[in-house]
Amino acid sequence: MKILESAPHRYDAGINMLSLGRIDRLKKEIAENYISPGDNVLDIGCGTGTLAILCAERRASVIGFDISPQMLNIAQRKIEERHLGEKIELREMGATQMDSAFEDERFDKVVSTLVFSELYSDEQKYVLRQTFRILKPGGLLIIADEVKPNSLLKRSLHLVVRIPLAVITYVFTQTTTRELREIERAITDAGFRMIFTKRSLLGSLGLFVAKKAER
Repeated sequence: MKILESAPHRYDAGINMLSLGRIDRLKKEIAENYISPGDNVLDIGCGTGTLAILCAERRASVIGFDISPQMLNIAQRKIEERHLGEKIELREMGATQMDSAFEDERFDKVVSTLVFSELYSDEQKYVLRQTFRILKPGGLLIIADEVKPNSLLKRSLHLVVRIPLAVITYVFTQTTTRELREIERAITDAGFRMIFTKRSLLGSLGLFVAKKAER
């Protein structure tokens, strides 16, 4: 997330510009469809706190962590403005510290948006293993991220739309993203069962929901 840290106060606007508003809609979909009152939720790479706040407004208890103190400062202000301080705990840490930060089977849901695409393949595998460990039996992993379209036609159309948007977004916000590859295979290799997948019209933004088996 080094590029994003250069302009955290413009992160939300930049990502919405780049995704044509789709990432905010996915965050709302995650909260409305998968978060229940009383859930213990972990938000991996919570950024400026948008998804953590949506989950807390569904009466879940949320821990969000991010490696950027600037992002967390913005998230904290947003949380205080909404009087959700009792529902959301923020931590400054990286995803590779999960092994020592959280105990086994602590969370009902683990969510992540536009984070896995910032990780190397080995880091993704590590985070998925740790997520499996800290989820309760029957718990859900929910990932929304930029993905590579499946077909050549969709890839071509995606590039036509994305390249000018990416240039404009970076000029004004120093923000960008990159494509996530073979995430479904990585999720199932970590022990999860995929229960839902969805891609945007051009196939460039995906929602992936997986479940840890119940005992």
